[in-house]
Amino acid sequence: MIRSTSETLFRLHNLNKEQQRVTYQTSSTKILQHGSDDANLFSRDVYLDDKINVYEGIKLQIEKTTAQNNVADSTLKEIKELLDYVKQEVTKAKNGTVDDEAREAIAVNLRGVKENLFMLANEQVEGEYLYAGSNSMKEPFSMDASGKITFEGDGFLRKVAVEDGSYREKGITGFETFMYNSEVGYKGDTLEFSKSDRIIDEGRFEWKLEGASPAISAESSTTTLSFSAETPLIDENGKVWQLNDSANALVDDMGNTVSLKSADSSTNTFVVDMSNFNMTPANAEAPAQFSKTQLVKYNEEGNATNEILQVKIGENKDFQVDLPDVDGTKFEAKGNTFDVIDNIINALELKDSNGNAISKDEAKDALSDGLEDILEAYEAANTGHAKLGGRNKVFEISLDRIESKINQYQIMSHEVGAADLTKLAVEAKALEVTFTALYSTISKMHELTLVNFVR
Repeated sequence: MIRSTSETLFRLHNLNKEQQRVTYQTSSTKILQHGSDDANLFSRDVYLDDKINVYEGIKLQIEKTTAQNNVADSTLKEIKELLDYVKQEVTKAKNGTVDDEAREAIAVNLRGVKENLFMLANEQVEGEYLYAGSNSMKEPFSMDASGKITFEGDGFLRKVAVEDGSYREKGITGFETFMYNSEVGYKGDTLEFSKSDRIIDEGRFEWKLEGASPAISAESSTTTLSFSAETPLIDENGKVWQLNDSANALVDDMGNTVSLKSADSSTNTFVVDMSNFNMTPANAEAPAQFSKTQLVKYNEEGNATNEILQVKIGENKDFQVDLPDVDGTKFEAKGNTFDVIDNIINALELKDSNGNAISKDEAKDALSDGLEDILEAYEAANTGHAKLGGRNKVFEISLDRIESKINQYQIMSHEVGAADLTKLAVEAKALEVTFTALYSTISKMHELTLVNFVR
């Protein structure tokens, strides 16, 4: 009797375990409750879940990038419309029938356009600036007290995953939208550029005007510097000095002069002595040090590298530099669109960049130059818009592909790990019949007790 009871309890325990399995699979629709139930099936299920999670994350990033790209696309459309308006206003101002009051009104309008462009240049979405480059947390354009606007970003784009282990560049930089090519140089060429230009190479690295080491000063062990007529010098404030026409003094862009220690035109050798020179005018701020001017390459982190190019005084522009004789070399001298608008406004107000009065003929020439530059600026923005469209298309295609993969993995996950509900229904019915039979047997066994026999 005791043995029969133990066997009955054992069978009842097994039936309860089977009932729990059927109940879990029915409610969760998953075939596995524990990984140890089927190690091979469990590993496949984990793999598929991991793939789904990875692609869900990629999808989220692409959707965020798409939203930012859409805003960049709409702002670029507005930027192009504003530049086109500037072009129309400059063309109108060049007309000889426009009087002084009309030109002043145009200047006021263009100041408003500049403010609007400045706001669009610093547009941000979800805390990220659209035109900043690699550091999208930093405001890309700054304005000083004089109203000059400077691009503080870089030429590198952030990358976003479009596939597991595959990345693509997103958005567009300020170099591609608010700066135009004033000059382009290739392998072995001589690139000419202005002091206000920004120099970018084929790898999007920036080259900046800086002084060669060591610099000379009144306090240093070396106070004299020998240089040629073709070599510009730079002081501690980044101001560039060149020989004037008489070749007996250095002159900056404000007309201030520094006397030389010696000048020998026959040997093309000139010497400046920081311990003994005359400054004209005497009340002007005198430089504290001098060094030869060079172009220094900066890396993606914004740090100076050891790669340099020697700078010479240019023929048509301020400077020139001989480019490396290396295949694939391409250097671009970038002009600032905001500087062009400033020059146009100054011409409309009959003054130069230093605030000095100019004649109407000089202003007309300045407007002609400004019109050419604003056309270049518009083309740069238009080209940038096309680049952005191409990059946006990559993410649109990638989003469709990622959604398709997520659907495929979800289907596979369901096929691999999903329980067969029809089979579970049959098993549940069989368990019900078995439970009924077992409990009926248990009931009959209780009727065979000694008490019942005595009765």
